[in-house]
Amino acid sequence: MQPDARPLPALQRAYFYLVALVAIVMVVLGVANLLRVGAEVMLSAFPGSFTGLWFLFWSFAERPGTVAREQASLAIALIAIGAPVWLFHFRAAERAARASVAERASAMRSLYLHAVVFVTAFAVFGYGQRTLSLLLQGAFFGGPSPFGPGAFGLDPQWLARAAGAGAMAVTAVPVLAYHLWLSSEDRRIALFSGRAAQLRHLALYGLVVVGLAWGSYSAINILTQIWEYTSDQIFNPGTTSGPPPGFPQRFPSREEFLTFNLLGVAPGIVAGFALWLGTWIPLQRGVRGATPGAEIERRSSIRKLVVYLIVLFSAVGVLLDGTLALTAIGRRFLGDPIVERFTTLYREVGTPIVAVVVLGAVWIFYRRVVAIDAGLETEQERAATIRRLYTYLIAGIGMGMLGLGLAGTVGVIGSQAMHINTHKNSETATYISIVLLGAPAWALSWWQARRRLDDDERRSAPRRGYLYLAILAGVLGSLVFGAALLYRLLNATFAGSLFTVATWHDVWHFLVDASVSAAVFLYHYRVLRADRGAQLPAVSPHAVTVVVRASDPAAARARLAAVLEGQADISLR
Repeated sequence: MQPDARPLPALQRAYFYLVALVAIVMVVLGVANLLRVGAEVMLSAFPGSFTGLWFLFWSFAERPGTVAREQASLAIALIAIGAPVWLFHFRAAERAARASVAERASAMRSLYLHAVVFVTAFAVFGYGQRTLSLLLQGAFFGGPSPFGPGAFGLDPQWLARAAGAGAMAVTAVPVLAYHLWLSSEDRRIALFSGRAAQLRHLALYGLVVVGLAWGSYSAINILTQIWEYTSDQIFNPGTTSGPPPGFPQRFPSREEFLTFNLLGVAPGIVAGFALWLGTWIPLQRGVRGATPGAEIERRSSIRKLVVYLIVLFSAVGVLLDGTLALTAIGRRFLGDPIVERFTTLYREVGTPIVAVVVLGAVWIFYRRVVAIDAGLETEQERAATIRRLYTYLIAGIGMGMLGLGLAGTVGVIGSQAMHINTHKNSETATYISIVLLGAPAWALSWWQARRRLDDDERRSAPRRGYLYLAILAGVLGSLVFGAALLYRLLNATFAGSLFTVATWHDVWHFLVDASVSAAVFLYHYRVLRADRGAQLPAVSPHAVTVVVRASDPAAARARLAAVLEGQADISLR
């Protein structure tokens, strides 16, 4: 094997891999749909749509008898054309890869391998959970039902639909496994860097995001339904669901609806977290060690982007859902009834509390990932940058919430004191909740930043970016609300309505908003000036030559060597 030579020219390589990519997708679609049509014929089921190509349309109503034949013909055509084309082009590309290490690490090969991995993994994930959902729901509710055909929205042809979805998942599994093995072999033999590594990271970290997002969403969904059922049984045990007018069959009970929904959602949790962990664990193992490959994994910009996006969205989700839960509780303390016409307190706090638990676990997990990544860094400055990005990201979110909530809370308190309060209890409770969550989020992050404050911290890009964004927000807020305040005063003065309640209500709120914005600006401007004043002038190292004249050069050299012993940056010549 030649380490550097590339047997294929760039355009020829691109041609081989792009054609192979299209051909392998054709083969997967053809095999999956041929299996699906066969299952539907065996089950004497009504034909379904063409799996993977939803935009293809057959006249199911006018000529249903020919649909299966037409779909099977299309599937065979895809296999007959795609299989030899893929085999020819991929074998040619594979021969070149076996002859050259550089060919294995090419960007086009990485694009082909990881595009196939992404598409087939997504197919296994999506169609696999669809299969499990239909099988579970059909096993419990798909037989002869006292609720009539299609009860709970379950497709009467559920077994055929499950077979069709399963055919796609089963077909995609060996293709996925083979291309994962090829990717692993390439990385074992060649060093993936540059665009080849970026394409791999883009596909795999994309699967991480998809799996984590879907698993978290499904978990929140299923736990919310359990919460609502349990709380209804505790606080309102007489709640039942009645049948719609004219419904002939027995109407499903609340427990049966819950069971049906849980059976449909549970596979999404399993599939989502399986996709996430199955992708994340190998990626996390790859960042450990002192090898060049591990260094490339740690330096990946896509990895950093994904980790910090997950931290950002999970942190924002926790703070927003926590705000919703506190708002629901707070407005009851302010006098709103616990049970209202379309809602109750325990229903309002259900989804937010469940979301806080699930997203909080994600936040804590990836906060730990940030700490591990910082600990694995061999360069102290890069490790500190990773920690600073997280710290100032949370500080920025907390400061935004604190400023918004403080302006609203002070505004409502002032309106109440002046007997011109027009705000609902829900609005007041929202402002207070934002302060209660935003203040500790900002204070804790800011305290951590101050605890590590030194000259490097003051010069760091994350800290300066946070300070300048806060200053910008403060200046813009002061300008906007200051102009609105002056406009309201001038407009009321010229109209002769300066002393109306509406005028003073608007003036008060614009004054508070402008004052809070100004306070944010002044505080962070003072911090920025203090940072500049405390920074030591940057001194770049440079060489200095000192000439020593002595009557006895040997004795002088010996004496200097004894004095300068241990000074690695000073040499005698």
